[in-house]
Amino acid sequence: MKVTVCGLGRMGTAFAAALVTAGHEVTGWNRTGHGPVQDAVAGAEAVVIAVLDGPAARSVLAGVLAGAALGTLVINASTVGPDESRQLAAEAVAAGLRYVEAPVLGSVPAVRAGSLTVLTGGAATDVAAAEPVLLAWSHAGERRWTGPVGTASALKLVANLTLGIAAAGLRDTLALGESLGLPRGQILDLLAEGQFGRLVTAKRERLAEESYGDADFTLAALAKDLRLALAAGPALPVAEAAARTVAAAVADGGADQDLAALARGQAIS
Repeated sequence: MKVTVCGLGRMGTAFAAALVTAGHEVTGWNRTGHGPVQDAVAGAEAVVIAVLDGPAARSVLAGVLAGAALGTLVINASTVGPDESRQLAAEAVAAGLRYVEAPVLGSVPAVRAGSLTVLTGGAATDVAAAEPVLLAWSHAGERRWTGPVGTASALKLVANLTLGIAAAGLRDTLALGESLGLPRGQILDLLAEGQFGRLVTAKRERLAEESYGDADFTLAALAKDLRLALAAGPALPVAEAAARTVAAAVADGGADQDLAALARGQAIS
């Protein structure tokens, strides 16, 4: 299958590599260092958009609409708001293209292992058409159809809201334990057995070594997703506190660090 991947950040590059491994004919395009996106998508059967946010996805889609053939399948793997995704879908369909939203749960190591969970929203026939592409990074994971466009983006926000609250809570828990003189390793051993188990297991090495570079999921990306969640729902005071904590860490120079870097800070104010 001829696939163009638009957005060659860490995730987009991993997507492209997985597609090549799976036998697809892949073209990569990035907003810096490449020509017009419409040239990159000419002749593609599917276009994967993997960028940071809604405005970036809209900008890329404008070029895709200008260069893609009728019937081309647009697979938006970016994390955007539900309303943003529905608007992107409307623009794609109006131009004669097909659109599937496909945000993922997991990061680069899961892409390489093919173990991502992919949340898909869109018409059943379009989601089925996207299957060969999505299998490249989820053949050992899961592809979960959530319903029409907007539902997958909504569920991704729910997942990342939980992650943000948990990360901020873990930060406070470590701060309390260390202020009481407990070794970090001892605290992590206990937390791994409780409610923070999955997060601690995933971030254990980073937390123990206080190594936050080469991020799996950056604080800037988490901050953006928390803003989307807060804008989409009712008043969420705990989430608002978590969002303030993450935003403060970003403002303090941590934008490109892994979310585990929250553990360095003070308690939520």
